[in-house]
Amino acid sequence: MDKYIFPKNTCEKINDIGFAQPYSALFNIINCIMVLTYLLETKKQHNFLLLLSLFCFELFHTISHIVHIDGSIQINVTHSLSYIMNIAFFYFFYKHTNIFPDDKFLLFIFVLVCLDTYALMKLSIVYYLMTQFLIFISLLMYYYKYLPDNVQMSTYSITFLAIVIVLLFLNETKNCEKMMKMNENFPYHIFIETIGILFFYILCKNYYYL
Repeated sequence: MDKYIFPKNTCEKINDIGFAQPYSALFNIINCIMVLTYLLETKKQHNFLLLLSLFCFELFHTISHIVHIDGSIQINVTHSLSYIMNIAFFYFFYKHTNIFPDDKFLLFIFVLVCLDTYALMKLSIVYYLMTQFLIFISLLMYYYKYLPDNVQMSTYSITFLAIVIVLLFLNETKNCEKMMKMNENFPYHIFIETIGILFFYILCKNYYYL
């Protein structure tokens, strides 16, 4: 599927009445409730801003599965919210450690942003999803040694789940039509949403209190 556009081409049958993709919407509503629960429990400003960015991302993600808008506006907004999340993560790590990245790391992030911009303009969603995750994982690895032991351990799970999400998106962009022909009523996209819930749960559980 060369012209994969979120959310229209996500692998769940689209309804003409009611929620466009109810199963994906339901899973994301669950995710929103979970993130909101942690958001209301956090005490520090940098924790709050981080969890607020996660909640805003998931809220718009949910709305996108409820109402589809023609064109690429929804993927562009989602992509912009990904940047807001990464900026919030950077602010969170900086406030928690009081350490600003060195010039080499900032240059590396700049290169990733350039690649991400090119991917958004010229390539499919898998590529700019990958670059966004690379920016996030790079921040996580840079500040890894300054984090508590339990948060360090969660880094491996977070990285693994990020890779799984990218692979599932890759499968969806390549094989959705084949899968839908096998059973057009099965919401294959919920596999990605399920991993997403686990991904956000680990993030919230480990970062809401730091």
